[in-house]
Amino acid sequence: MLPTIQPGTAAETSAAQPHSYLRLSARAATIVVPMRFALFTCLTPALLLLASSTVAQAFHQRRPNNYSRTTADNAATKLNKRLAKGELQLDSEAKTSRGRLRALLEALEVPASSQTLVFSKTSLQRHRVSPQNPRALYFNEDVYVGWIPGAASIEVIVGDPELGLAFYSMPQDANQPARLTRDDGCLSCHATSRTQDEPGLVLRSVFPDLAGDPIPSAGETDMNFRSPIEERWGGWLVTGQFEGAHRGNNTATRNSEGKWVVTPKPARDLHAFAKDFGADRYLRPTSDIGALLALEQQATVHNLLVRATHQMRYLLDKDRVLNDLLGETQSNEHGMRASTQRIADTLAKEIAATLLLDGEAPLAQHRAASNAEFARDFAAMWPKDSDGVQLGELDVSKRTFVLPMSPMIHSKAFQRLPTELRSRVFARLQVAIERGVPPGNVQLDRATRAILAKHLRDTMTDWPPPRVRRNQ
Repeated sequence: MLPTIQPGTAAETSAAQPHSYLRLSARAATIVVPMRFALFTCLTPALLLLASSTVAQAFHQRRPNNYSRTTADNAATKLNKRLAKGELQLDSEAKTSRGRLRALLEALEVPASSQTLVFSKTSLQRHRVSPQNPRALYFNEDVYVGWIPGAASIEVIVGDPELGLAFYSMPQDANQPARLTRDDGCLSCHATSRTQDEPGLVLRSVFPDLAGDPIPSAGETDMNFRSPIEERWGGWLVTGQFEGAHRGNNTATRNSEGKWVVTPKPARDLHAFAKDFGADRYLRPTSDIGALLALEQQATVHNLLVRATHQMRYLLDKDRVLNDLLGETQSNEHGMRASTQRIADTLAKEIAATLLLDGEAPLAQHRAASNAEFARDFAAMWPKDSDGVQLGELDVSKRTFVLPMSPMIHSKAFQRLPTELRSRVFARLQVAIERGVPPGNVQLDRATRAILAKHLRDTMTDWPPPRVRRNQ
């Protein structure tokens, strides 16, 4: 499926356990405790092992998430209902290799201008991908679409209120019904250590050989907004205005020292690759630098929000079970036990820092400029406040956005965070924005903080009122 998105650990089916036992897991170990005899001797050590928010434990497969047994309800299922009722048809472009691509993007409200191209063999239909036949990716704030010329199916990843991310395919053959079919088998590549064992997206920068195969001995880099620019986009095409070294637009060779390198090659648009393929094969002649930067920050935030949601749901459910078994009522923090509160605080700190793009690689030296069509379409995804200010307006000459905050705070994925975690994220952001104490290396001047504070008050109905200082 999309970018390279890789596999999970075995699912814990805690919902099937009898209530006379408490099933607690940590890393690879599972402890089944007979409640009557061993609860008080084993409970505390087991809970302490849950205290790290970074331990990968496939929370999406555990109660109450139960990923594999949960019915999807998202943009894909809604589209299927419309297709089944005959309210919509996805016409195929029979005279081209695009098939149902254009119609599917329009139905899912995904802008064609978001197109980026990957020529490395790092996807499910890898046999179809090469420098002569790149794979195209398209996205909006909650949907990701992957298409390869000549491939049997279009791949789709959709945000889902319960699943976090759900995976689908649609046949390209016009003789087959236009339906999105859910495929949990995609988790074998989309829920691995790369995404901390939760459903997610992985953007990889590899050293591709002449056929587009990654060279294992050369290594690779995970692409996110913190990655060094010079290590990004190996196996990708990068078009538009951009100066400086990166790994895109070329295959790898060995230098005089025997080290694998990719010689940078500028490309104004896809016509620069005419010797390999025709630009008219794709919906746009671009794999725009602005779209790449926007996708990298979005995938980073989206993965974090999905992971945090699954983990918090799991921990809150465990707390309810423990409180009931112990006959205790945790009067504070909505029944959250102390260990869960600590994990929630850690997750909130991580989410707030990521939303404020802490650690973003600087862009000033690269003199970048985004395609105007994509910049317009991406900004249109996000709300404006009463002054016309919105997050998601691209800058890319100095940093990704004009305002130093991810527009994903307005995303459905952020709205799906459990209340207990969401309130903590807001509190962290208030400290950063209203009090001027941002996390990490984030720098916010007074004017920027005022703009962000007003925007969030205007556009988020549950943004809390200003916090009162204790000494006031």
